[in-house]
Amino acid sequence: MRKIFIMHPGNANYPEVTAYKNYFQARGVDVVIGTMSEYKQLEQKEHFLLWAIMGFYPNRLASDFVIHDYRSLSVGGLPAMKDFAKRFFNSQPNLRIFQNTRQQEIMGFGPGVPSVILPMGVPNWIFDVKEDDSQASKKANFCYIGEMSVERGFDRVLEAFVKKFSSRQISLLLVGKPDPRIYQRFSKADNLIFTGPLPQRDALKHVAESEVAVCYFPYHRPHCYQTPTKLLEYAALGKKILCNDSPSNIQCCEEMGINSVITTANIFDGIDEDAMRDAKGNRRSDFENLMWDRVIERSNVASFLPKDIQLSLS
Repeated sequence: MRKIFIMHPGNANYPEVTAYKNYFQARGVDVVIGTMSEYKQLEQKEHFLLWAIMGFYPNRLASDFVIHDYRSLSVGGLPAMKDFAKRFFNSQPNLRIFQNTRQQEIMGFGPGVPSVILPMGVPNWIFDVKEDDSQASKKANFCYIGEMSVERGFDRVLEAFVKKFSSRQISLLLVGKPDPRIYQRFSKADNLIFTGPLPQRDALKHVAESEVAVCYFPYHRPHCYQTPTKLLEYAALGKKILCNDSPSNIQCCEEMGINSVITTANIFDGIDEDAMRDAKGNRRSDFENLMWDRVIERSNVASFLPKDIQLSLS
């Protein structure tokens, strides 16, 4: 029986890779995860379906069935030019996957290769994370998970928080690896708590045990065409949510019915504390269809895969 090799660039966190592996392994398919160098060392490549989280691959990779999975548009310098190059010079796969129709339209591939929309999801186990409603057990007033970089302007977010709440017992828990410049500047602030990077389960447990979850998402390409994963996770945890007014945050809240207090670019500059106090949390059962297993099932991606894998799934 054929196996699946999921190849990722190795320079970012891809929660969907773990979700794919869990989904197919639970249904009897062997799945291996690795980088390009690890794939090159693989023996008997003909026994593997290659599922590539996309970079730039102008030469067709050594498999008789190749998937190009565009989880994101290009990042870094000249992203539009990079996407243009991928459109015209990437090798032709057997199947393309896109996170949403906006990304599919921007990439603008012509006909000839079937494609599937496979949106973002949340871990199946997220609904097992318990929230303690007692105020005494709360870890913090606010909790943020994610990137903390000067390039994304997160230093201005923390500056706004410290300015607004420095004289009050209001805390912000920060989960992730901060830019060293940000850590050096803010680590001594009494009401900012840096945990460092944590496994996903531990990170989301911190969110569950805080009062308000904070979603800060960039405004620029490619982020303006992506789904904010943390926003989905916060909603699935039933949290009150505070987020900036990035296009992706606004669209996600509207399309998925997520209750959120939407404020300005630096979040805490424009916060209305009365509105925050009166804000509704989210009902967790409303978001059970975001579980990765259900998202993958609804995408119907399995029907495009080789028959030997389809047979093992049936």
